[in-house]
Amino acid sequence: MKKFITVLLLSILLIPSIHAQSASLSTQIKDRYSGSMLIEQIFSEQIKKKYDLDHSGNLSIYEFKMLFNHYGLLLNFTPVSNFFIIFNNLTIDGRKPMINYKSVYSSLKFPIPVVGTTYYNLSFNFTFYLNGTYDHTIKLNVPNATGYFAITLPQNDTILESNLINPATEKNKIKGEFENSIFIKFREEHYYWMNIYSFSFLVALMGAFIFLAYKFRGGHVKGIKLLIRSMLRNLFALFIVLTILFYILWVIGPPPQVRVGGISDIVMRFYIIKYYHLDRPWYDQYLNWWHLILTGGITKGVNWGKQPIDLKNAIIVSLTIFILTTVITYFSSIYLAIRKKSPRSLDIYAAIFLALYSIPTFYASLLILQMFQSWPALYCALVSPTNGWQEGIRIIIASFILSLLTIARPYLIAHSMANREYMEPYVKTFQAVGLTPKKLKKFIKKSTMIPTTTDLALNFGWFLTAQVFLEVIFHIKGIGLILFQGTIHGNPFQIQIAIIYFSLVMIAASIFSDIIIYFLDPRVRR
Repeated sequence: MKKFITVLLLSILLIPSIHAQSASLSTQIKDRYSGSMLIEQIFSEQIKKKYDLDHSGNLSIYEFKMLFNHYGLLLNFTPVSNFFIIFNNLTIDGRKPMINYKSVYSSLKFPIPVVGTTYYNLSFNFTFYLNGTYDHTIKLNVPNATGYFAITLPQNDTILESNLINPATEKNKIKGEFENSIFIKFREEHYYWMNIYSFSFLVALMGAFIFLAYKFRGGHVKGIKLLIRSMLRNLFALFIVLTILFYILWVIGPPPQVRVGGISDIVMRFYIIKYYHLDRPWYDQYLNWWHLILTGGITKGVNWGKQPIDLKNAIIVSLTIFILTTVITYFSSIYLAIRKKSPRSLDIYAAIFLALYSIPTFYASLLILQMFQSWPALYCALVSPTNGWQEGIRIIIASFILSLLTIARPYLIAHSMANREYMEPYVKTFQAVGLTPKKLKKFIKKSTMIPTTTDLALNFGWFLTAQVFLEVIFHIKGIGLILFQGTIHGNPFQIQIAIIYFSLVMIAASIFSDIIIYFLDPRVRR
């Protein structure tokens, strides 16, 4: 069974590199997403004479508009924002690029002399994203027009073919004349990041983990040894969880333009696709995604929705509620459990806590909030606080409510352990020699804290889940509310930042509980 689990975990870790190629990427992001174009059209003297209506020898703006309507470039532009337009004549991998208004330049100066040849130059910069494959196609359709076209691709790309007239090609650069249309096909030879060095690094990382896991297995454990084991175990679990999160959000599901289509306009959509490499293969996205997590760039996505979010404040609020709830639940359950009671008497605390535990958190929070309607000032402070102290009261009350809804499990474990300890012979001996109940409770408390702390680490997941519902009901602007809003609005960036937060809290809490157990349990320190 252990071998099967090991193979399964190794497979999960190696999945991102299954289809990777042995190559490297040496271009910057902006090189892949921008280009420039120059279209040149020639108007002969014979054509211009037809539209010199006043025989002045020069074409006015009105006369040139008439000429251009009959012989000019048939360009189809669609405005999408205050500064950007879509150029419908041009497609890259079937997608229409965006053009910034400010980058469009025309060479015409009026009046235009009829004598001689006039060259009409139109130049602009365009922004685009690719389809994540080796080969790409650029197409431009300008009927009844001739021109000059030039483009520079990323350094390692190769021009495969084109219909340009007298083209000048240098692997990743091409320029030449065109007539009526442009067709260029190019290939990205080296854009995969997972090269032989990446494979070596991955193998070395896995080898180091296996060696350390073997080195710190079982046996006599000192404090630093326990900490290293705990960190290795939890970081490995975090890596697996975040890898699964990546697959759920970015590999499984609709294409990128659909994922981000409902939360942004078309201009921001281009930026999102570029920032997250959503136009690239998923293994390229995976490496970039980890890069954003390790550098903190993953947090930018939370404000790509319709309403701005204060992420820093949300983390502080959610973390405060989590810590307060843990402290209240832990100490309350220990304090109530070690009180001397007959094991045959009805445990009223257990009955109340089980009743609250059995009620769905969302419904219980709603009922509790409705109870405060009898006190308008307190109710308003809970629903819509207007200053700092009201926000503090709301956080404290929410923590108490969350403790009441989650205290059943730690209390029952602590109570069961306390009753068992009271039946141990050493307790009878201490009572016989006259040890006071207060001092006796210190021994019972220490023995009760060990299993309660161990179970509390497993109960953190329930705390965080219940906290999401509580923040939604009380409209507390924490990570739970961000997760809820991200799910409702289909915002994957808010969902992923919330899950990353919950994962980090779980890992940190688990490591902390291991340290507490080290100091509580002398058997661990032997």
